[in-house]
Amino acid sequence: MVITIEPGCYFIDQLLDQALENPKQKDFFIVEKLKEFRGTGGMRIEDDIVIWAKGNENMSKDLPRTVEEIEAFMKH
Repeated sequence: MVITIEPGCYFIDQLLDQALENPKQKDFFIVEKLKEFRGTGGMRIEDDIVIWAKGNENMSKDLPRTVEEIEAFMKH
């Protein structure tokens, strides 16, 4: 069996605006930092894991993860 693990962080303007207007939620945001990421859509790091009878294998463990690694990869 193969499963995908997809942690992500998404910046959806409509939902962010609603949260920032909500007195119970707005204090959980750093508005100045949030401005840096609006318009990007978000980010997701995905891992594909094979579940074998005798253990697991992360098929995506060697993929670039950091900005520097991704930029170096994209130059090729």
